[in-house]
Amino acid sequence: MKCWTYDTQYGPFDIVPLDGSYHIMHEGEALGSYPTPEQAAEALANGHSAWPSFGNPHELGIPEDLSKWLCRPVV
Repeated sequence: MKCWTYDTQYGPFDIVPLDGSYHIMHEGEALGSYPTPEQAAEALANGHSAWPSFGNPHELGIPEDLSKWLCRPVV
């Protein structure tokens, strides 16, 4: 399985597989669960996920395209 990471001025956002879905995580805070990693990235990039404490993640320029995220295996 894979995990995707995108670094921002507020620290990294991660999309991680857990219990059959993909969760958006930021500094230990869960921001939503989605059926696919692509849907998770799209929701985060467009501000449709839960917002972290600093505000709307849409304003950070996070890409919807997972090929622009760092991909690593989950161990």
